[in-house]
Amino acid sequence: MSGSRNTKKSETAKATESSPGSMDMAKLMDAITNSEKTVLAKIASLDTKIESKCQMLNENMESLRRDFKDQLEGLRSEFSAKLSPLEASIADNRAQIASLENATNNYSDRVVNMEEEMCRLKATVITLTEKTEDLEGRQRRCNIRILGVKEQFEVGTRPVDSVAKLLQDVLGMDSAPTLDRAHRGLQSTPAKGKQPRPLIVKFHYYQEKLDVLRRAARKESLEYDGNKILIFPDLPATVAKRRGAFKEVKELLRGCQGVKYGMLYPARLRISSSLGEKIFLDPAAAKDYTQKYLVHNN
Repeated sequence: MSGSRNTKKSETAKATESSPGSMDMAKLMDAITNSEKTVLAKIASLDTKIESKCQMLNENMESLRRDFKDQLEGLRSEFSAKLSPLEASIADNRAQIASLENATNNYSDRVVNMEEEMCRLKATVITLTEKTEDLEGRQRRCNIRILGVKEQFEVGTRPVDSVAKLLQDVLGMDSAPTLDRAHRGLQSTPAKGKQPRPLIVKFHYYQEKLDVLRRAARKESLEYDGNKILIFPDLPATVAKRRGAFKEVKELLRGCQGVKYGMLYPARLRISSSLGEKIFLDPAAAKDYTQKYLVHNN
């Protein structure tokens, strides 16, 4: 079998060598073989280059990875170094906030206690003020004030005697009232031509003081030594201010016929009319009542 095959090959070779196109085919085959070798050599060279490039890329990637890792570690260390003080500061702030919250709660409790204490003290002050005002009013119970008497009129005599004679003459009294004290107000002596200081007079008997005020109220005008004078009760400043708030209402009541009015201590306005008797503590309420029921009916 093998002998027959070799014989066929040799015969084929001989036939090829003997034919004219066989030589061209051989050259073509050689060229193809050479080209194949060249291609394979280039492929091998490319494989080597690719492998070298890949190795270089791997090395670069590894270098970049190491650099990135180093930079990341550096940033982490830097951030850690910067964050540590911040964390300590935050912890300190939390402690301070907690301390402030506790202090605020304590202060809130103290403020509540202070407000309660202030309310108690305010009530006490109001009570003491009312008592002081009442005591001052009682102390002035027998006093009056005389306005308009010229300065120095009492010089050379005892003031109580001069004032007692003044009241007797001005009011037409049968006898001079009994006075305990009489003196000028505590202001400095006014310049010549200025308003004289008021005379403050204390009666020995309360009924005589009431009689003087009644006589003064009945007279339209009081004059002494050519000067117009006024006689008022000597009231505490707070009471006088509260009574002064009724001034506008009293001016309205003066023009109402058949209406009587007067001030009750300390500062209450009593109005008597055909509608009955009313007592007011509030000037606004008194004015509204007067305008609504008394002024329009006259």
